[in-house]
Amino acid sequence: MGTISTAKVAGMSLLLGPIITVICYFIQQLVIFGDAEFGNAASFAAAAADQEAAMVITSIILAVSLIAILYGFLFIGDQIRSGGNGHALATYSMPLILIGTAGFVASIGAAVAAATYPEPAAAATAVFLVSNGMNGMFGIIFSLGFAAIFFAMASRDEYNSMFASIAGWEAVLAAVLSIVAVINTDLTETMVQIVGLTYIIHTSYSIYIGRDLLTRE
Repeated sequence: MGTISTAKVAGMSLLLGPIITVICYFIQQLVIFGDAEFGNAASFAAAAADQEAAMVITSIILAVSLIAILYGFLFIGDQIRSGGNGHALATYSMPLILIGTAGFVASIGAAVAAATYPEPAAAATAVFLVSNGMNGMFGIIFSLGFAAIFFAMASRDEYNSMFASIAGWEAVLAAVLSIVAVINTDLTETMVQIVGLTYIIHTSYSIYIGRDLLTRE
């Protein structure tokens, strides 16, 4: 393992990271929070506390898989920034993706704290509410970062321009829907569900890129 190339590590990160992220995301949304009342932070905090073990395990895995995705796209960004088309967009995307990932990991930590320390209930609810707010704001930043990197990749033949363009516009859609979710709480549940579906396209593209990186070596 000591001789494995950075390209192979990036490839495996892009191949496995998004799959694991989506699995953990839907486990939390459909299983752990399946009966929670959307828009009611107290019910989400209570649901997390009721399934503390599952919440902690999926959250840890989710944080690690997000960091794996970050590594993979930092590698792609470095490749594009070395010269040629997409240099400006790739450079712009890196801080957005980095900050978005850091924000998501911090929000995951806050949610875990609320699940593992459910009393007093008011404090746990407040922490979970902060976590949800962080998810909303950093979700916008995260999506904008991926829109930038995907459009940068669309300008390069080696990354399948058409697939990259589709993923880029899906990221723009996710950013817009995330903004709507933050502004209009009545639509938050619907917007979050649609944003979750856009992740499927991004996961498919990441798998494609990950496999391609592994076969290049």
